[in-house]
Amino acid sequence: MRISPFVAAAALSLSTVAGQALAYQAGDLYVRGEFQKSDLASETLSRESGFGLAGGYLFTDALGVELGIGEAVSHDFQLDAGDAGSLDRMPVNLLLQYYPLGGIEGARVQPFVGVGMNYTRFSSVSAADLSVDDDYGFAGQVGMDLVITDNLSATSFARYTEVDASFESDGQTVENVRLDPLTVGAGITYRF
Repeated sequence: MRISPFVAAAALSLSTVAGQALAYQAGDLYVRGEFQKSDLASETLSRESGFGLAGGYLFTDALGVELGIGEAVSHDFQLDAGDAGSLDRMPVNLLLQYYPLGGIEGARVQPFVGVGMNYTRFSSVSAADLSVDDDYGFAGQVGMDLVITDNLSATSFARYTEVDASFESDGQTVENVRLDPLTVGAGITYRF
């Protein structure tokens, strides 16, 4: 079977465009839906799973920013002081992301490393006499995008955050709990 030069040229140009589309490039925007599970450094709070959303922007082919927020997950707690109940924990992470293979055409595996800041909001504490202060801390993340199509990727990641839960009653600290969650997750990323 003989292929016309026109068909061959069209196929070559389409494969070149597809290869370029796989390259992470400056100006790319993405959104991700993810399922995540956290392992906490303390047994004070129960381990729970939840969903999260993240969005990001690439300033250069290899460097960008990501903002992620997790759903407010309900945890049971049991303090050493004897108090027990439940609370909601909602993490927000702002990360500077580095993609070492950004800009490389046809790279179907895109590893990434991120560092930045975590804000954790505590709310809905069921024990009437207790409150928990919101907390700020370091956040670090490693992960990988597996490119499925020009715009769609499967993403997996591990994230460490420094989080303390300071339980208070009438303005006095009852107990400080170091949570420092190690969160693993997976999701689907759509890149514009």
